[in-house]
Order: sequence, then C-alpha cells, then structure tokens
Amino acid sequence: MTENLSRNILWEAINCLVVDDDKFSRTFMKTALYQIGIKNVREAVDVDEAREILADFKIDVILLDQLMPGKTGLDFARELKLHAQDKGKEIPIIMVTVDTKEKTVLDAKNIGIQEYLVKPISPSALKKRLCTAFGIKQERV
Repeated sequence: MTENLSRNILWEAINCLVVDDDKFSRTFMKTALYQIGIKNVREAVDVDEAREILADFKIDVILLDQLMPGKTGLDFARELKLHAQDKGKEIPIIMVTVDTKEKTVLDAKNIGIQEYLVKPISPSALKKRLCTAFGIKQERV
C-alpha cells in the first residue's frame, strides 16, 4: 500500500509541459496525463510559448509534437539540448507525433529525445514512455 502511495506522490510531483499546436491533441494528452496521476500540466501552442513557460516554471518532462507551424519539434529539441548543456540540466523529452518517417525518428534519437510516441496515444503507452524517460521500473500487470 505505501509503495502505491509513493508512486502516486511521484506522479503528482511531476510538472509536465505539453507543446502541440492542435488543441484537441493537447486536451487528449492532458487527459491521459491526469489518468496516470500527473496533474501539473502546462500547455503551449508553439515553441515561443513553450520557451516562456520553461523560463517561468520548473518543468520535469516535455511532451513535444513534431509538426508545428514555425519551428518543428526537432528544432526546438535541438535548441533545448544545447541550452541544457549550458545549464547542466536536461529535461526529458517525449516526442508525440503523427510523423513516422524513419528520418524523423532517427533524428529524434540522435538529438537525444528519450522516447517517441505515435498519435493517437493511449494512457498506458504514455505511462510506459514516462517510466522509461524517468528510469522507473514498471510492474507487469
């Protein structure tokens, strides 16, 4: 019982940023995060808004769309990884996109994006990727 409690506290302590230009996708991801137990969710419609949120709030993980107007998710991830080297702290990034092109997936991996999830997502698939990104072993049910 205390193990489950500590897991719930862990999820509740996580601050997540969802970056996606599509309102439906952001709402869907936010709902999936809530089902997992992550309640602290900020939303950004583009890279500029995401930058502002990152400057003002402590974020533990980013769910990032690839296909957005202006800067792509990969462009933003590159920028974040370079900036993280300056600060010495890397925020885990999970790419959540409809883009399944091999080049995009390889580029994401080469940049250092921890996980790649293809839309439409399920809460269980998202939880699995979050566990991997945070190095949490998931129990098999």
